Amino acid sequence: MALKGFIELLRLERLAESRKSEIQPKPAEQWQGIAFEVAGEKFVAPIGEVAEVISVPEALTPVPLSKPWLLGIANIRGQLLPIADLAKFVNLNNKTQQSKLMVIKHHNLQVGLMVDEVWHIKNFFAHQYVAKSLVTNSPFLPYNHGRFEDSEQSWPIFMPSLLIQDPRFLQVAQ
Repeated sequence: MALKGFIELLRLERLAESRKSEIQPKPAEQWQGIAFEVAGEKFVAPIGEVAEVISVPEALTPVPLSKPWLLGIANIRGQLLPIADLAKFVNLNNKTQQSKLMVIKHHNLQVGLMVDEVWHIKNFFAHQYVAKSLVTNSPFLPYNHGRFEDSEQSWPIFMPSLLIQDPRFLQVAQ
């Protein structure tokens, strides 16, 4: 008799646990990105594609016979890092002199992208994603993958991995 009562208690405990887990809301999937501006346009880049954000080094070594958007190479903690001006690459002008570098890494390639400003990490929920690209004449369109909408504004997603795979970006010689 006592055994049947104990089994019934275990059954009730499992039932209560299953109901409890059904009631608790499941955590919404979050997406994190680095908010930045280049040539007056605001974007977010996936946090997993940006290795770090640093100031533009004072000492840049120019690369002879390279495209104008390749500003040079810099020694960053003992590693040579090519520095590219993202605005110049897409034939636009930077809006500020207070530039930052977003160091992007994709497979074995690492590049410092000079942008106008880098603000902070933005958090978005999956329901805020809109599969809507930039306008067709935007020079950033090939590197765009939808946008996030929040109460303040729209944040187009800039994918550094798409930029670093672009043959035009990889061809730096003039």
